[in-house]
Amino acid sequence: RASKANPESSEPGGILKVEAAIFKVGDDCRQDVLALQVAELVKRKFDDVGLPLPLVPYGVIPTGYECGIIQVVPNAKSRAQLGEVTDGGLLDVFQHEFGLPGSARFEAARQSLIESSAAYAVVSYLLQAKDRHNGNIMIDNAGRLIHIDFGFIFGISPGGNMGFESAAFKLSYEMTELLDPGNTRRSVHFLRFQELCIKGYLAARMAADSIVATVEMMLPSKLPCFSRGAPVASLRDRFHLEMSDQQAAEFMRGLINDAYDKWTTGVYDLIQYYQ
Repeated sequence: RASKANPESSEPGGILKVEAAIFKVGDDCRQDVLALQVAELVKRKFDDVGLPLPLVPYGVIPTGYECGIIQVVPNAKSRAQLGEVTDGGLLDVFQHEFGLPGSARFEAARQSLIESSAAYAVVSYLLQAKDRHNGNIMIDNAGRLIHIDFGFIFGISPGGNMGFESAAFKLSYEMTELLDPGNTRRSVHFLRFQELCIKGYLAARMAADSIVATVEMMLPSKLPCFSRGAPVASLRDRFHLEMSDQQAAEFMRGLINDAYDKWTTGVYDLIQYYQ
């Protein structure tokens, strides 16, 4: 999409702004809109309480039955694309892109990854986002992780709902190499990730009513994500509003430990790789 700057602007020459977009066919883009609205509500609460948890609710415009226009996330490549620069894991990708561990650029990128991974851990858990393969996870030029493509949320998943992805969110081995050097679960980086996940979850609980109401309003749409179970009731349950903040913090800590390098996450990535 190209749009000219305001002709009355003081900028010389009427600067042309160009934005990349994908024209998608075959998916109900309204479901992406719903997922991104939830992400936007969570993002606002993160911002309200001053948490450094970046989310990128990119633009999606449904234009007809199973088709729409999707904004391309700027300055970012999918994890699958980044795999073309090295045969190694995410640690090797980061070293290729940002320099050696310990350098200022690398450590700044690692911090960005920690913060963004925690942000999307909370959102992925609430949405029950599945199909989190490396084509649906972006890394931008600052090291931030960004999830895209929300075709499977609220209880539906690829493969006829066979449940390949059983973790609450993706925390694969190659992610833990960066988020938890040495895989001790006691590193300063992992403790920071855990702290941000917990604080993010507690903040999101404060927006539970507005998030549930937003999803509930879409029930008459008959989106694919509403085809199984009781998605609205299940969403409300995931906030665990009956718990105290301390209990909710322990609950999130348990989700993190369960997701940590879970074997089903690795198997799903391997299946997607060979496909």
